[in-house]
Amino acid sequence: MTAANAASLQGPATVAVQVQAVGTTTGVTDQTYSGTIEAENMASLAFNVAGSVRRVLVREGDQVRQGQLLAELNPEEYAGVLAGTDASLLEARDQARRSKQLFASESLTERELVQANAGLQRAEANARIARKHLADTYLRAPFAGLISAKMVEPGVSAMPGAPAFSLIKTEQVFARAVVPEAEIGRMRRGTSVRVQVPALGREVKGTVQVISPVADPTSRSFSLKVLLPNPGLRLLPGMLASMRIPLPAGQGTAGVVAVAPQLVVQEADGASVVYVADAASKTARRRRVVLGPVQGNQVVVSQGLTANEQVIVAGQQRLHDGQAIRVIQ
Repeated sequence: MTAANAASLQGPATVAVQVQAVGTTTGVTDQTYSGTIEAENMASLAFNVAGSVRRVLVREGDQVRQGQLLAELNPEEYAGVLAGTDASLLEARDQARRSKQLFASESLTERELVQANAGLQRAEANARIARKHLADTYLRAPFAGLISAKMVEPGVSAMPGAPAFSLIKTEQVFARAVVPEAEIGRMRRGTSVRVQVPALGREVKGTVQVISPVADPTSRSFSLKVLLPNPGLRLLPGMLASMRIPLPAGQGTAGVVAVAPQLVVQEADGASVVYVADAASKTARRRRVVLGPVQGNQVVVSQGLTANEQVIVAGQQRLHDGQAIRVIQ
């Protein structure tokens, strides 16, 4: 084999390349996630006792205050029971009082006194239960919010525990997003977030409030919730939202950014690599790097590069470690 043939097999002695200096960033990048608006709190409201619905005082879409009466059952049956227990309670109190006097005069045994006191306690308990049942014929809002569903009408029979209303709290709302497993470790509670709501054509500022500690078993992703103020109650559950969350570039990052990752970064032996121009030796040096998030056409390199190094951005496909190079404009 001639020397010329050997050189041909080994590739060109010098490869023409183009380079670009590595830039720097603050170490914080914005990631955008799609999500939806959710109510801060949601409750299914039901009567605790059975009865015929007498009045329904609200409609779907109504704003209600805490403690506001929403509906009531016919109270007659429970009022009658309470009247009976109150009468029994008065009788038991009188019996206990007289038994105490008789016991003091030694006209009553201790056992009979205990029985009279026990009767009074039973009567008091029965009266409390009857009073609670009567109060339960009135269904009130446990918190201020929006009636999102109404399932009762006057005249229908209500059963204990059967949903009568759905109430959602919307003075504040959540924007909920799904975050990949690889990025959840860089999320921090309290981080300020900008949320775009297309339906309203406006941006709202909020904070990361909830980060799920458990991944979805199917998607291996995590739930994240951003708490948003809702003056005017215009943010409604189900609206689409786009969240821009600032994230640290990654563990150990110096905030270094390499340009055009689709051209610069290559895969070799299961690792990400780039080629750096060594001005002193006029050779290309292969460098293993650890990548962070992508910013447009740039990628954050958390390990492997330092600022102002000359990364080869054209001609790197023909390189190997130590390859002689010639930098061109």
